[in-house]
Amino acid sequence: MPASKRQLTGLTLAELTGLLDSRARALAALRWLHESEPVPTSLPERIPGVAPEAWAKVREACELSLPRIAVRQAASDGTVKYAFEAAADAARFESVLIPADGRSTLCVSSQAGCSRRCAFCATARLGLTRNLTAGEIVAQFLLAKSDAPQGSPLRNVVFMGMGEPFDNLDEVLRAVEILTQPPAPSLGASHVTVSTSGVLPGMERFLRECQAHLALSLNATTDAQRAELMPQTRQWPIAELMGLLRRSCEGSDRLFFVEYVILDGFNDADDDARRLVELLQGIRARVNLIPHNAFEGCGYGPAKRERILAFQKIVHEGGVRCLLRSSRGEDIDAACGQLAGRRS
Repeated sequence: MPASKRQLTGLTLAELTGLLDSRARALAALRWLHESEPVPTSLPERIPGVAPEAWAKVREACELSLPRIAVRQAASDGTVKYAFEAAADAARFESVLIPADGRSTLCVSSQAGCSRRCAFCATARLGLTRNLTAGEIVAQFLLAKSDAPQGSPLRNVVFMGMGEPFDNLDEVLRAVEILTQPPAPSLGASHVTVSTSGVLPGMERFLRECQAHLALSLNATTDAQRAELMPQTRQWPIAELMGLLRRSCEGSDRLFFVEYVILDGFNDADDDARRLVELLQGIRARVNLIPHNAFEGCGYGPAKRERILAFQKIVHEGGVRCLLRSSRGEDIDAACGQLAGRRS
């Protein structure tokens, strides 16, 4: 049986250089892949800047089988949600394009479904279908970038879609390398953020090997409270997560993002805000307060705005920068925690 071909979207610059025996040819191939309009869907016999005999090696070793956009939905605020189907097995996963002034952000998935069971997230109800390959992660960027509005090019990627990135860390690290490599997409490491529910071994490796931003989805200030929302807390308690971030700040100017989905009557009290300030002592952190986005059957509700603002004030006064995130794409179930909520 012949060996299966590799996805061109999942190759690093170094790997493509090896195939083509030339960095200049590899750069030309990547420019063709990422700058062609429309996005290529197959490998032609020749491309600009690469000799046909050299390109034949790539065609022999690789393929370009991009996921299919099964559903594309545009929200009233300009947000666009994509439901992709993988070429190999029709596994479904979603991405969200979020335009803003001067730049757009793409929220990508690292898994089809999710291996975690966070109680406030619709994706958790799907269970895990499978991990995505780096090529499938990069393809989400490749297929969405043309939808970015003129004047707001796609410059940021956040791994906050379906799945726990650190349960698929090899492919996520490879995808980050590809997204940040020249000549394209050539995103700065500071323009890529990988979010985790708190998988401690993965966090340790990520911080050793990758310069992209780390976001910790915390959502509570005691282990008992957090375990109700996120069962993995029993394996990796809050103190261990905070300890790693604190140690990582020693001799470094690295900034961490702390995500806090704020829930009515559950984690929105003044005492919660004060405990959050205490937990973040010695950590260069920015807190993102995220209003909860409802979905059918969820037992939690969004905190009231006056409570959110009071919480934010306490955290600010405690010396921690705290931003209130607005929900985008709610009318198409594209907001935080809603992916896989509505398919059409």
